[in-house]
Amino acid sequence: GQYQIVTPNPEIILTALKDEELFYILNNADLAIPDGIGLKFAAWLTGKNIERITGADLVKDILKIAQRENKKVAILNWDKGLSSADDIKKTLEKNYQDLKFIVENVARTETNSVEIHSDSSLKNFNPDILFCALGAPWQEKLIFHNLKKWPTTKIAMGVGGSFDFLTGKTRRAPSVMRLIGLEWLWRLFKQRTQPPLSRFSRIKRIAYNALILFPLKFLLLLQPKVPISEDYFQLLLENPFYPSRQNHNHVQNLI
Repeated sequence: GQYQIVTPNPEIILTALKDEELFYILNNADLAIPDGIGLKFAAWLTGKNIERITGADLVKDILKIAQRENKKVAILNWDKGLSSADDIKKTLEKNYQDLKFIVENVARTETNSVEIHSDSSLKNFNPDILFCALGAPWQEKLIFHNLKKWPTTKIAMGVGGSFDFLTGKTRRAPSVMRLIGLEWLWRLFKQRTQPPLSRFSRIKRIAYNALILFPLKFLLLLQPKVPISEDYFQLLLENPFYPSRQNHNHVQNLI
């Protein structure tokens, strides 16, 4: 079979509330892995404890499996991202010397759509694994609409900026900060060198959306007297953060 993996975090869930197509894709993915400390906190409020797995960590695990099992990996990379296709290629050649892979730059549009050219190297490469480093919602939509065109691909996953960590374009937070869920604070700290407008946009996206808006909406949903209009949050309460058929421990079995 073919399987789509999604890694929802508070920002992606809030986007899905306004994007019906993304809403549908997230709820019909084969594997949903909670990426974001906000989801873990929200689960606690429902009496559940879930394991948080970051997309960056999962990418490295899958790359190791692919190299060991001799699986071919294709990476669709945003052409305006921090890491170029050449950056990713050099990093993989250095760290995964036996890995069979290709990296292809892809443009995304203002309408949240992505076009794959008919002469794409993916057609002849026949990958077993596909990573889309386009950011949400572009990567989720590309996989959803195109996965069947690549019948050899067993798993496809949107990875956002995960490869930026591997290439060194972005530094990960220290392990202690990751453990206690303060990666967001580290990212804000690292934004000091960016232009004020860009930095303000980043702070709003992380601090407001992930730390204020998402928890507030979730807390409101827990109040029985408050009408529930946010269907996605209702789904999460009924089946928190695992609306799919698989558990994250079964990734290797999907390949």
